[in-house]
Amino acid sequence: MKEKIITIHQPDFFPWLGFFDRWKKSDLYIALDDVQFLRRGWHHRDKIKTKTGVSWLTVPIVKRGKYNQLINETEIDNSIDWRSRCLNAIHFNYKKAPNFEYCFKKIEDIYGKNHQFLIDLNKDIMNFAACELSIDTPLIFSSKYKIKSTSTQRLVELVGLVEGTTYLTGLGSRDYLDESIFNDEGVKVDWYDFQHPVYEQLHGDFIPGLSCLDFLMMRTKN
Repeated sequence: MKEKIITIHQPDFFPWLGFFDRWKKSDLYIALDDVQFLRRGWHHRDKIKTKTGVSWLTVPIVKRGKYNQLINETEIDNSIDWRSRCLNAIHFNYKKAPNFEYCFKKIEDIYGKNHQFLIDLNKDIMNFAACELSIDTPLIFSSKYKIKSTSTQRLVELVGLVEGTTYLTGLGSRDYLDESIFNDEGVKVDWYDFQHPVYEQLHGDFIPGLSCLDFLMMRTKN
């Protein structure tokens, strides 16, 4: 049987390069959108570099009475003018970046859609970044399968439904992933250790682990 590599990851806001590298090395990316939204997670925020150090870009979400809401149920709090605030922060900190004009226009266009749900905003951002990084691996959403199981069993079932043979996952999941369940189903677990590239940045010494936005801004377009 031909190897089919699957990666599964929650759809975050402007994810870091390690996520995109794993997506690129896979045959299919399943966006885990039907799990609980994490208020202190990466679903609605990520880090950029500023003149004073690392800062957060954050999308406000509607929280009241929705503590257990799923990612694909999470609404953006559009009563707050977060788009202007976010665009101003990006403009101020990246206006001298070599790819600023191109990237900033793309982000303005995405924000101009006035998304109601966070998942739709994140999908557009991820697709934009994937295109820029020459990623053509298909993206599907886990919610289409309506799986009720949790934790590792949920991941195993998703990989099985798409006829995957290998599950590609980051080292951070060693704390919770039960590899034996994959082994029992004949699925190989490939632990991926991302080696972060060092590239020229604005505002001082190199800082790894930032939003992909930093890399895209600093990249010279061909």
